[in-house]
Amino acid sequence: MAIVPAVRGVRAQYFLAFGAMGSVLPFLSVFLAERGLSRSQIGYVTGAASLGVVLTPVLITLLADAAVAGRVLMAAVFTISAGMLVAVLGVNGFWPILVAYALHALAFAPIAPLQDGIYFAAASRDPVAPPYHVVRVWGTVGYIVPSAVLYFVLTRVSSVAPALACGAAMCVGGALNALLFLPRVDEQLAHDVERKRNRLPTIAAARALLEPHVLVFCVAMALVHFAAAGYYQLYPLYLTDNLGIEKRWVGVIANVGVVVEIFFMLGFGWLSARLTLRGLMIAGVATIVLRLLLLAFVPTNAVAIGTQLLHGMMVLVLHVAPPIYLNGRAGETFRSSIQGLYAMAVAGGARIVGSIVTGRTAEYSLALTFAGCAALCVIATGLFYFAFREEARDAPAAVSDPAAAAV
Repeated sequence: MAIVPAVRGVRAQYFLAFGAMGSVLPFLSVFLAERGLSRSQIGYVTGAASLGVVLTPVLITLLADAAVAGRVLMAAVFTISAGMLVAVLGVNGFWPILVAYALHALAFAPIAPLQDGIYFAAASRDPVAPPYHVVRVWGTVGYIVPSAVLYFVLTRVSSVAPALACGAAMCVGGALNALLFLPRVDEQLAHDVERKRNRLPTIAAARALLEPHVLVFCVAMALVHFAAAGYYQLYPLYLTDNLGIEKRWVGVIANVGVVVEIFFMLGFGWLSARLTLRGLMIAGVATIVLRLLLLAFVPTNAVAIGTQLLHGMMVLVLHVAPPIYLNGRAGETFRSSIQGLYAMAVAGGARIVGSIVTGRTAEYSLALTFAGCAALCVIATGLFYFAFREEARDAPAAVSDPAAAAV
């Protein structure tokens, strides 16, 4: 398998997947408010959407590790995701919107662990494969592009509905790319003796997650994901409702943080080599605490936009370090399953509870909601500092270079 075409396909897949997210997520709360939903109802919709992270990633990644073609699974979930976004645009009322968006999220949830599993499987077999963060940065670029384009579109219309239409289009592109350009490494491994022998890779993944220090990592990350769920769903409303910023600026402001994120992403190897994974997680979660406290207690336009400069560390903590760390704990037979099980048991469960709880507390005070989320991140910082330790195979070189970690 030539690495260059393979990397191109994976890079494009990250670009399109995060392009779909970048189209929808910055505008979702505003779109739901346009349709007449209250903050509590918005919390229920995003909470129901997070249910998808609990249900589908572990099942789809199990199929991928059991030698079902990952690229075919990817194309299927992208196609369903596109259809459900179109359905969201066509319905009105709390329950129809909740059901349609939850089905979209149910289909979209396995995409991230599937992509990571495909990348790590390919990288483990090619010594010159680029490190994870160098490939994953294309997702950051993909997140930026739709919001930048949508700014000009939204200056001409009164609704943010075109953002969801853009998300559906990116999903269609993701389905086509998955079928045509993703590497077929999972199909090449279909007849591997060890894979045949291990028909329940999810059980092996569960054992890996229950190792003492991995379990500490997962508990701390559950707290961070709870806080992040509140931040992501409420920050757009904070801009429009509390600060009076026009809707069309929401995506542009979000992109300030995403542009900064590119530099953090490219610098991940340097940071992890100098701080170690543990040090990076401590510094990153502490940065999230600072961001949330500033939003809670200094409600000004300058601070709300300025905190986007801290977004890069939040992304490293939530979306870059965990896949690399977990891949370091994975065996060849459950590379995808450990990503899916983590997405279900840690990220998904925390997001469901976080979305619902913060949606209800935001009815009373956005500031106190952000402060409460900051308190949870303080606890997570303490867990990383006092209880989490890296073992030999989680050394900085393995963290910054997933191809090395996969050996």
